[in-house]
This record gives sequence, structure tokens and C-alpha cells, in this order.
Amino acid sequence: MPRKRDSGDGALYAIRGGKLWRAVIDDGFHPDGRRRQRVVTSKTKEGARRKLDAIKDQIKQHGTALDTKTTLDQWATHWLETVGKPNLKPNTLLSYESVARNWIVPTIGAKKVALLKPSDVRIMTKAVADAGRTSATSRKAYQVLSLMLESARVEGIASRNVCEDVNAPVQGESNRGALSTDAALSVLKVAAEHDDGTRWWVALLSGLRQGERIGARLESLDLDSEQPTIGVEWALSEVPFEHGCGRLDDDTWRCGKKRAGSCSNRRLRIPDGFEYQQLNGRLCLIRPKSGKPRYVPLMPALAEALRRYLIKTADRPNPYGLIWRKPNGEPHLWGEDEQTWRDILFEAGIIADEDRKPGSRVPTTHWARHTTTTVLMELGVDAKIIGEIVGHQSEAVTRKYQHVSSAAAREAMDKLGSHFALTN
Repeated sequence: MPRKRDSGDGALYAIRGGKLWRAVIDDGFHPDGRRRQRVVTSKTKEGARRKLDAIKDQIKQHGTALDTKTTLDQWATHWLETVGKPNLKPNTLLSYESVARNWIVPTIGAKKVALLKPSDVRIMTKAVADAGRTSATSRKAYQVLSLMLESARVEGIASRNVCEDVNAPVQGESNRGALSTDAALSVLKVAAEHDDGTRWWVALLSGLRQGERIGARLESLDLDSEQPTIGVEWALSEVPFEHGCGRLDDDTWRCGKKRAGSCSNRRLRIPDGFEYQQLNGRLCLIRPKSGKPRYVPLMPALAEALRRYLIKTADRPNPYGLIWRKPNGEPHLWGEDEQTWRDILFEAGIIADEDRKPGSRVPTTHWARHTTTTVLMELGVDAKIIGEIVGHQSEAVTRKYQHVSSAAAREAMDKLGSHFALTN
């Protein structure tokens, strides 16, 4: 009577009329619960047994059999398409693809995923540093690689995520700062003289991100209630196009164009279920960075200024329902918004005339958001309340707290208004 196989022994048997031998062994389960099996073949029984024993040794040593065929280049392509594309925001996916294309694949892409070592991770981050890129870029490359390798571990492609054995590059201090109280007051006074000066009042007094501000819609404003608010429900973003024509056997596109934007069947590159509203071409409104809307209280002086602004611009074209827009109704783009900000800073006496040029190392619009946060912190406002107002996601800010009432947020904004001595 043949001996009954023990669990973990695997199976060894002849196929193709004895011309080939096959060995099969269980190796855990797939993420969806299906049993994972490893299969090897050989022309001889002993050859198949040796391969089976090698897999058993790997399972015993690493907890799973190693995939010694898949390169990191192949896995990165697969991961970006099957994990990244369905789950990431379009621009986040674009940045991950850029990291893979510029840093991960050129440095260690030819290596087998299962055989990666901690030194390979350090080779990649060193390449970023040697190219003169910032520590933030090194950290981003490390984070993207770690996400890829964690998925490889879960899928059984590798036994571990070697990034966990390497300290993440330390990100240097941000060059973003905050305006002083006097500088912020000067900006508010200069902005009040401009037709759309409320754009900068909201930037300094509400903590909106640039995309949230230039993508803010009229329907998100509530100026008639006892407690006026601005809803941060959308953010302006450029969503990339992708080809809609399909690939040919030689890996070229049917339309004959290389750029997706030139394809006659182009389409926005968005994952299924992604919320967006297309405005014009690649310009879209997407949900804010936090992924959910938030409602920021407006101090009385700002609410009144917005009422006056809406009356004054009521006849201006507004095909997209935006609060702030150009005279032709089109949205303000990011570079244009930054240029207007630099012009305001110059008028306020904060920067010199030569610093108004694009690319100048002067306070960006993000400084306005930092100013909101910094002043609220200096006024002793609770960190969780600040997080509710400006839309922070960091657990370092919110981990100690559970909930903040809108009344608490309103009290904080009233403090901000008093700090800047804003009255109707």
C-alpha cells in the first residue's frame, strides 16, 4: 500500500506518457483566499524531485517559495497598471510612474524582485542623491518602491519587503514658511483694492490649498446663514489623457500618435468610480486631497467682502460655476495664480520687483496656507481644530482627538479675525 503523503510533502508524478515529470506543492493562499500552488517540471524524476526539494527549502526558510523570474521592472509595470491605476488619483499615479521611470527601473529594475537586498534600496536612494535631487525625491522613491514590494510580498512574489530593513531617507526642512502678522496685514490691505482680492483673503484667512481655492464653486458658499461657510468640496486639477485607440502587435498605438493627447480617441486617465467633473480638456474638478469635503467658517469681514465681490462679478461669464474666474469665465490656472500672488506681494512691499518673475525663490501661495496654520497655533487653537479647518490628514496632528464641533472651528476663526483686527 503506497505511503500517504504528509502535508507539505508535495506531489511528484509523470505526465505526457512518462516523458515529463511534474512536482506540485501547496504554498499558502492568494489574497482572495484561493490556494497557491507551485509547479515545476523536469524530463527526469530526479530532476523534478530536486526542484521540489528546492522549493520546500525556500518555504521552510522564507515562508514562501521565491519567484526567481520576475524582475523589478516587470513588477513595477504590473503594479502600476493593476494596483496603482485603479486606486490612485490620476496625478498621484503620474508621479509614481515618473519615480519608477526615472529612479527605480534605471537603477535596480533588472534585478529579480525575490532576490532584492537592502543594499539595492540604498543604491536607488544614493542614485537620487548623486543626481543632485532633494531628500524629498529620495524619500518619495523609497516610499513608492516600498509600496511595490509590499504588494509583491502579499502576492507571494517575494518573501519580504526589503525596504523595511532600510531607514527611509530623512526629508530636509521645507523651505515653505509663513508670513509675519505685519506682512499678512499688508497683503490683506493690498488685496482689498483688487477686484478679486477676496481670493487672497480666503487664502490667508481660511487655509485653502491652491487647487481648492481656484476650484471653489459658488454652490459651495453659504453666505446667508447665521454662520457663513465656504465648502471645500472640489479642487482644480489637470488630469492626464490616455490612448483610447488600442495597441498594435508592435506595441505602437492604432492612431499612429505617440502622445495620448493627440489620439483621436483620447480619454481621461481616471480609475473606475473616481469622482470628477470635466471643465475643459484636461482641466477637471476632483475631490480635495483629504478625499472628503470640509466646511470652513468665514469671519464676518470676509463673508461681507465675498458678498460685495459676488454682486460686482454677477454679470461675468461663469460656465463652470466658479467663485473666482477670469473675465472670460475660465478658471485661473496655477502659474497665473502664483504670478498674481507675487504681484500682490510686491505691491505690499514684501518682495522686490525682480522677484516677481516666475521661478523666483519667494513666498508661494502655499505660504498663505502656512500663515493660517501658524497664526492659529500661536493663538493657542487646538491642533485638531486647525486640522479641521485646513484639511490636515496627518495622524500626528489628529491622533489624540476624536471630534471637533463646527462651533469650535468658528471660535478659532473669530480669533484669527481679531488677531488681524478685521472688522466690517
